[in-house]
Amino acid sequence: MTGSDDKTVRVWSLADGALLRTIRLPAGPGHVGKAFAVAMSPDGALIAVGGWTRWALDDYQEQIYLFDRESGALVQRIESLPQVVLHLAFSPDGGLLAATFGPGGGLRIHALDRGWAEVARDEDYGDQSYGAAFAPDGRLATAAYDGMVRLYSGNIEGNIRPFAIASPVRRPDGIAFSPDGTRIAVGDYDSVAVVLLDGRTLAPLPKPELSGVAGDNLNTVAWSRDGRTLFAAGRYGPAKSSPVLAWSDAGAGTRRVLLTGQRTLVGLAPLPEGDLLVVAYEPWLARLQADGGTRWMRGPPNADFRAQHSTLSVSSDGTAIDFGFALGGEGPARFDLVTRALSLDPPRDGRTAAPRQDGLQVEGWRDTTWPTLAGRRLRLDQDETSRSFAAHPSGASFVLGADWTLRAYRADGIPLWRRATPSVAWAVNVTRDGRLVVVAYGDGTIRWHRMTDGVEMLAFMPLPDRTDWVAWMPEGFYAATAGAQGVLRWHVNRGWDQPADSVAIEDIPGSYRPAVLPLVLQELETPRALGLAILAEHSREVARRTNSRVPPGARLHLLAVGISAYNEDYAEHLRLNYAERDARDLASAIVNTQGSLYAQVSPQVLPDKEATKAGIMRALATMRTGMERGSGNDLAVVHFSGHGALIDGKLYLLPYEVDARDAVGIKTGALSADDLKDELLELAKHGRVLVLLDACHSGATTMDGAALDVDSTRLRTELAAANVTVLTSSSGRQVSREDAAWGHGAFTKVLLDAFSDPAADIDRTGLISMNGLARYLAQHVPSLTGGAQIPGMEVRYETTVFASSF
Repeated sequence: MTGSDDKTVRVWSLADGALLRTIRLPAGPGHVGKAFAVAMSPDGALIAVGGWTRWALDDYQEQIYLFDRESGALVQRIESLPQVVLHLAFSPDGGLLAATFGPGGGLRIHALDRGWAEVARDEDYGDQSYGAAFAPDGRLATAAYDGMVRLYSGNIEGNIRPFAIASPVRRPDGIAFSPDGTRIAVGDYDSVAVVLLDGRTLAPLPKPELSGVAGDNLNTVAWSRDGRTLFAAGRYGPAKSSPVLAWSDAGAGTRRVLLTGQRTLVGLAPLPEGDLLVVAYEPWLARLQADGGTRWMRGPPNADFRAQHSTLSVSSDGTAIDFGFALGGEGPARFDLVTRALSLDPPRDGRTAAPRQDGLQVEGWRDTTWPTLAGRRLRLDQDETSRSFAAHPSGASFVLGADWTLRAYRADGIPLWRRATPSVAWAVNVTRDGRLVVVAYGDGTIRWHRMTDGVEMLAFMPLPDRTDWVAWMPEGFYAATAGAQGVLRWHVNRGWDQPADSVAIEDIPGSYRPAVLPLVLQELETPRALGLAILAEHSREVARRTNSRVPPGARLHLLAVGISAYNEDYAEHLRLNYAERDARDLASAIVNTQGSLYAQVSPQVLPDKEATKAGIMRALATMRTGMERGSGNDLAVVHFSGHGALIDGKLYLLPYEVDARDAVGIKTGALSADDLKDELLELAKHGRVLVLLDACHSGATTMDGAALDVDSTRLRTELAAANVTVLTSSSGRQVSREDAAWGHGAFTKVLLDAFSDPAADIDRTGLISMNGLARYLAQHVPSLTGGAQIPGMEVRYETTVFASSF
């Protein structure tokens, strides 16, 4: 029998490891329902389960569930317990049940012949206790984090006190009597120490041989059925595997190793014929033979996100995530929420970014209980360990992931919000647009949270076959591969007096809505996302029934050009840092936010080597063909991020392959403003045109040293025309700036912000007009750059251009 953080208890066949029964505990929000302690009566008829079963108004009213093993029916509840139950143990005759608790709970004992009423207690514990064991004659020993091992007589009644106390290690954790009751083994939570004590006096006995053993701990101990072998396990040894150690001669003999391949072992149960049942945190369950061979094994049903705290990578808008299926990021994969594609070995294409972990003085955030900001401690829950950290792209805030909570703080350490987590938050990232926190949890899920308040928006779980997956919203809308249908279920509580039930989510009509999932990241609320999906579905149905190739309504045509790395032979010195990313992220933002306003969004992205003069002209021709098929209400958006030049009084945009050795090369190979204007005027015959130019970067010269001077005001006025609005990143001869803190040029950074900032929606309609966008840029670009950069604008129409994703 095993208990889990997934709020279930599972009964397995010892013969072959087959799952015989799943018992779902009554569950509430957060941790309520997690099973921390399980015990089976000696006759195998009764299952006792404790853990985090209730928490109301900060007053613990915990309980122990007693289930019939054969039927799974709830037999009884032991109520009004003082703290979370951390360990349970039946006496050898099955007549007593001992329970130990979290801090302040101590020890309580319940008796079968009293209807499982409490018959004894000891509240004099200085800390929590994870260990209790009965001897064959009824003596009871406990281990607690206050440093004490306590030994009680078999006469258990009323307020009891131990007749012997020892302090053999710093934080005694696991504890086990030898089968004859003469020895007690104790494991330490804080070290690789294993100690032996006399079973009647707690006098120290010679320790098992531990030379060369190093690591975190050996906190779990057990004896073989015949008492000849002592076992110990925990978390130690190689980075990816913690073996079980076994000593012959009741702990006094030679040491051997039983390999498991798992990192954190949490349970050992001796079986007949020297076999050993081993449970790992991962989760993982196996029956080992006495010689270390495996009779059977049940591997983890999920991905392992540990040690990915600096590698979990996310796209700017959160719709693509890169992660590893295995510890440390091994088995790399990418999930694209828009295309609903799970792919292995994703390319290093710059689409996703690892978490920002610099710029703030946050230290001690990895695997400690004392993370700090500028030397000041950031408070977590008692005994909670910090596991992951990510700074907001702006540096104005940061997020900590821990064992039980996800927390956001201002840059000065003021808490912003706190959310209970489904499991350990092994990795966190904040999207470059600053809207979402993406977290990889110990339960094998990756979840998206709203940055403003930590509310969960979406969850994704890749299955261990590395092919199937399921993704869902808290409201139950989901998408899944065929092989994952049936995995996702609604948990149904049936009250406190019977086990919970479950219903397959696929059995609830209307739940399968894959189109809603990326929209909820765009809108950050379910009603709007659902409404947009319904509208899009309706448009597609109209197109189908009318035999139209496109849905009704205006369409958006996008060309995004971004050149960071110019050709290495003639223009390598023109290199920029973020122009290519500007183009990709702007295109991604438009594609993922504008489906609600436009019947169709047709993007073209030309990064670096693809941004040749011929490539740009072909893309403009493609836009023209698309707009010619429209009804005159389409919008064409042309974005260029790269270098410009003024040569002999004429303006040019520099494509990737330009020969920038001298003015002649530029005049011959660059795209002139005159040629670009001709193309824009052709587009304007069939709809509105919005030109976004970020072409006035510093440090640009020909290879012979002549400055590539660009007057953005002149460039803007030469390109603008009726129905052609032109926005430039700066005015006059101001320099266009880019910064690692933004991960973009200033102009594009503010453009991206506009889609999700209600300030850009000046009419409060959910739409961004041309005037609203211009006003937003005019206010926020100077603010971002300290007044050093003021965008230029030639606005030739005032109609709506974008939908707001706020």
